[in-house]
Amino acid sequence: MWHWLEIALIFLIFQDYTQSLRLVEVRIPNYVVKGSSAQLECLYDLDGESLYSVKWYKDGNEFYRYVPRDMPPAQTFLLPGVSVELHNSSDAIVTLRNVNLQSAGRFRCEVSGEAPSFQTVTEHGDMVVVSLPDQGPPKISGARPRYQIGDWVRINCTVGRSKPAVELSWFVNGEPAEPRTLRKYPSVLSGREGLETSTLGLQFRVEQHHFRNTDMKLKCVASLSTLYWRSNEESVEGDRPQKAPVLESRETVYASNSRADPVQASKTDSHLVAHAPSLLLLLLVATAIASGCLEQLHMWQQLFGKRQPTLRLHDKLKQQQQQQLQQKHHPSQTPKQTQPQICISKPQTMRVMKAAAGSNSTVTCRNPSSAVAVIIINKIAIIKTTIII
Repeated sequence: MWHWLEIALIFLIFQDYTQSLRLVEVRIPNYVVKGSSAQLECLYDLDGESLYSVKWYKDGNEFYRYVPRDMPPAQTFLLPGVSVELHNSSDAIVTLRNVNLQSAGRFRCEVSGEAPSFQTVTEHGDMVVVSLPDQGPPKISGARPRYQIGDWVRINCTVGRSKPAVELSWFVNGEPAEPRTLRKYPSVLSGREGLETSTLGLQFRVEQHHFRNTDMKLKCVASLSTLYWRSNEESVEGDRPQKAPVLESRETVYASNSRADPVQASKTDSHLVAHAPSLLLLLLVATAIASGCLEQLHMWQQLFGKRQPTLRLHDKLKQQQQQQLQQKHHPSQTPKQTQPQICISKPQTMRVMKAAAGSNSTVTCRNPSSAVAVIIINKIAIIKTTIII
């Protein structure tokens, strides 16, 4: 019993020691875009041995064989999703053209040595055929143009019709979104090929730190290995609450400026209208004192009793001045007045403003009554000027 075990052990050790066929590497692309070509490589080292055959299998089914002693040495076997380009294939390389979703699977390379050992080595790898999204970059939905602090952001990123499903990720202001803010949704299958539509949601409450330079950037990235990378970004404005005192102050100032002129004008006009009778009355009283009651009553009749145009006060004054001149040069023709008159000569000169007297002339008086009249007229002018200002 022990004798046979020793012989078997020696045989195995000797076989491992003398084994020369070695499989160096099997290269199978992990991802291939639908419609493109793919190269499968099987690198081996005979180390003095003779090659008997190289065979390729997909999911356990042979689709390519290379035997150096056969003519032609390469041959293919029909298999759904596998189309070999013979003129671009050899013992070490197999080229697949126009791959489709059925081309995906596990590929295995098997290398065998010549007799008498017929040593065989094998290795495998998986290939995924990718159908890229056919609807452009990812789409962001649900975003608003403005957000305030305290608002909720509820948006989705969707990429449709791909195989396998595209990997989605969210970024807020260039930083990866926190996992707790992500909302994952199951993929939606469509079509005979089972293309998948992927959606990833983002939900969080807006805080102060989310705004940078008064806006917030929300970016969605869709990727699939090294074959596909697309992104879409939404830049939303931050509608921050303004400082209430500043706004109220500005509104108050603007309202005051816009209403000040009409209000002031209307106030001045109302004062003038309200004081007009008093001004006329005072002016007439002063004139009566200076020129005599009878003549003043006659002027009142002209001002208020008739609607015909009447002479202004400065015209009356001018007539009185002319009468004074006539009395001076022809005293015999004009009787002496018993009432004090306004005169144009001699000392105490008091200027009556044009606004009150209606004339630029200087009115002077020689008697107390005339002086009082002029003082009253001067006061009326001051009151009128004050009201207008």
